[in-house]
Amino acid sequence: MMLYPSIMKLMEKAGNRYSLVIAAAKRARMILGESREDEANMDGARSITRAVEEIAEDKILIVNETREQELEREAEDMAKAQALEAAEHALENVADSVLEEPENIENAE
Repeated sequence: MMLYPSIMKLMEKAGNRYSLVIAAAKRARMILGESREDEANMDGARSITRAVEEIAEDKILIVNETREQELEREAEDMAKAQALEAAEHALENVADSVLEEPENIENAE
């Protein structure tokens, strides 16, 4: 008995079984959620079948992020958050100095 799509074809798309299973499960959950919104009857097995078929047809792209890439992304996110915090702090200082400035002008005259 030949199953479609073949596991070999799917493994080419995913790179490894773990990524394949995670991607298929995520997409199957999305399909189930969509079917609930549409009030269509969809069971778990059919949603998994459709998810696997979409992966085989290249409708779903599986992106494998290495641990190094994940750490780089997290570092970039942290740097952005720190820059945002510094900018907010600078704006607060500018706002405080603008509010104090009229008093300094009056006292200088």
